[in-house]
Amino acid sequence: MTNTPTPPSAGWHPAPDGSSATDGARWTQPHHEPSQQPATANAIAKLAMATQVLLIVCGVLSVTTIGIETFGISAVTGYLNDHNLAIDVFDVYDQSTLVVTILSAVSLIATSVLWVIWQYRAAKQVTGRTRRSPGWHAGSWFVPIIMFWFPYQNISDLWRAGGRTRPSWLIIWWLLYVVSNFVIQQSSRIYTAAEDLEQLRTAMWMSIAGEILLLAAAPLAWLIIRGITQGILQRSSGPVHSLVV
Repeated sequence: MTNTPTPPSAGWHPAPDGSSATDGARWTQPHHEPSQQPATANAIAKLAMATQVLLIVCGVLSVTTIGIETFGISAVTGYLNDHNLAIDVFDVYDQSTLVVTILSAVSLIATSVLWVIWQYRAAKQVTGRTRRSPGWHAGSWFVPIIMFWFPYQNISDLWRAGGRTRPSWLIIWWLLYVVSNFVIQQSSRIYTAAEDLEQLRTAMWMSIAGEILLLAAAPLAWLIIRGITQGILQRSSGPVHSLVV
């Protein structure tokens, strides 16, 4: 006896994958979420580019600060040697210092914020290949004591996680960064507590020294962002390499 297949009820049709009959009115193609990898890599590249631009701005402001402090030292020396020097010269120095200090503070804060966000995103992209979590990559910059070493280790981990050999000059960048911040802070304290022109001139010299160290660290920081970002982009899908300057 031959069994005649029973046709499906009206409105029911075989599923395209060959499974049992399915209500055609309700059947839809399986939904696949698009990969977030290219979008994430693209965001990291944009953050890297913005941070690199701000590093250049910080470098320009450091050069400006060095020029203003040099002018201030010249004014103080001239006044100590010749008390007839016009007091207007000091007014020019004070006004210039105020403007540049505000601009430097704003640019430094903006650079720091973007750097931390970039580093967090980069660490999240290579989770499992670094000794610390993405949260620690961001937070270690702000925790007392460990902020003097953990960030350097984290940057080293990110460099290696991108499949690259850690550059020998990385420790030089870190020492320049740490020492420059210490010198600039000491300069500010001496400047605030200065009771005579000699102390003020000492603060100016220290400020120049700190800015020179910071200026030397800036291009190395630029190379760090570029190197780590390129390493991460090479591990991701999507042609976003050109976004890194």
